[in-house]
Amino acid sequence: MEWIFPLRGILLWISLLCFFNIHVSGQNCRGKEPVIDPPALVVKYGGPATATCHTEYNADLIGWEATVGATSKENTQQLVWSVASVTDWSLQAGITCYANSEYGQCLTLLPVTIYKIPENVDLVILNAGPLEEGHEYLLECEVQSVAPLIKLTDNFTVIWFRGVTELKRSGYSQFTINGDQSQNVTVRTNLSITASTEDHRASYSCAAHLDLDTAATIPDTRSNSILLEVLYKPRVLNSTGNTTVGVGDKLELSCTADANPSPSFQWKHSGLVLAGNNNNTLLIDSVTVDNEGVYECIIKNSQGQVSAKMDVKVEKKGNPVGIIIGVVLVVMVLVILGVVIYKKYF
Repeated sequence: MEWIFPLRGILLWISLLCFFNIHVSGQNCRGKEPVIDPPALVVKYGGPATATCHTEYNADLIGWEATVGATSKENTQQLVWSVASVTDWSLQAGITCYANSEYGQCLTLLPVTIYKIPENVDLVILNAGPLEEGHEYLLECEVQSVAPLIKLTDNFTVIWFRGVTELKRSGYSQFTINGDQSQNVTVRTNLSITASTEDHRASYSCAAHLDLDTAATIPDTRSNSILLEVLYKPRVLNSTGNTTVGVGDKLELSCTADANPSPSFQWKHSGLVLAGNNNNTLLIDSVTVDNEGVYECIIKNSQGQVSAKMDVKVEKKGNPVGIIIGVVLVVMVLVILGVVIYKKYF
């Protein structure tokens, strides 16, 4: 059993009154109406419910008028209404305590709200297929057998999550409702997403949230989680920059990319395709002057392609023998010059 006392619970119930007849006490009852504790009742479907009606005077008869649990008692000031399991939705019309006395028949109405935790919450992707980057998709959250659904309040919402992050809340105006709203209904609502690389391997879920003035917070009912797979074209993560090497040196160029599905690689040198080079690394063991120029790493998959360019400069190295001869000649010149200076001054 769960009771509520604040005005908000009464306001929730008032939205139902247009469907039902209301008993009104006579003028002689002003200030003599029975008092009900609690003044408004919120009870879980299938759970117990209890309320006490009492008067400040000894009544000839006190009774409860209700579709379930109706009772009465003579010559008393108090009478308890109790139901072991609330399953009759018509109780939401309210139940009436009446007291017959010298003042006539005085009445007090007890507002009753019955709530029902959803039996199931299911999340699906509409028009499911491969999700492609930049395209719009709808996620549908279906909440089965939930109550109450009251138009004038936000007592029921659907919360959308990406991982553990709350994205938004959907309210009554965004619901498609199946069933009698005076009882439990099935609710559907949609979330529109534009697929992006950040959504790849991201988990989406939804939760049914009942916000009523109950003694204890009503736990949310969470859906299944959907792990998205998004197809997207490659994007370059890293590549070798412009570089300079010498003739005979080893040259290694590389490029890495993020893509789904996994990409293929192709290399070009000065606009010409380099056959047999189909991975993200290009290796030349011994560079020649012919290897100079612009290299392009082309990365592609079913969603598109990107490329990264690298400018390679090749420097010619000097002849070792020529260098040695040149050094010897310089040394000989210096020696001869030294001898000449020595003879002249010494």
